[in-house]
Amino acid sequence: MTTVLVRVTALTVVYLLALTSLAPGDIMIGVLLAALLVAAGRRIGPPASVRSRSPDATSGRGVTGVAALIGGTVVDMVRESWQVAGYCLRGRLPAPGLVTVPIRRDAPSSAAAWGIRVGLAPGSVVVEVDDARGELILHVPDARDPEAVRRAQLRSYERRQARVFP
Repeated sequence: MTTVLVRVTALTVVYLLALTSLAPGDIMIGVLLAALLVAAGRRIGPPASVRSRSPDATSGRGVTGVAALIGGTVVDMVRESWQVAGYCLRGRLPAPGLVTVPIRRDAPSSAAAWGIRVGLAPGSVVVEVDDARGELILHVPDARDPEAVRRAQLRSYERRQARVFP
């Protein structure tokens, strides 16, 4: 029951943040929509890959992983905002270009989450997720050293995202 309340509360908070409103009617609609989503999710059930894991082995790791993912994403956003501001003040980009980053082919949800997380920071843009070749194609403001960009992306994935979306 506690997990249901936490999920409803979390979804309601996200809804209210998206609306930027705390009007009583918006809160009620948010709670109603969140409750419907949680009920539908419980009825559908988790995917088989999640069902096969033992819940006690992953629950603590997942909670700390979510905190690391959110905190790390915020750090990336601040750092890249600072870099983009520097590019704007200097008036030119060093060498923008495309860089391919290897991804796991067997984890499409992980690649999707990675793409969303990378896209939140203002410096990089996900151009394509190529599942067939196992690549994430990014447009970055400084592509002079593609290997350094790959290392930074993979290090960020391992440190921040792998615990939540393996």
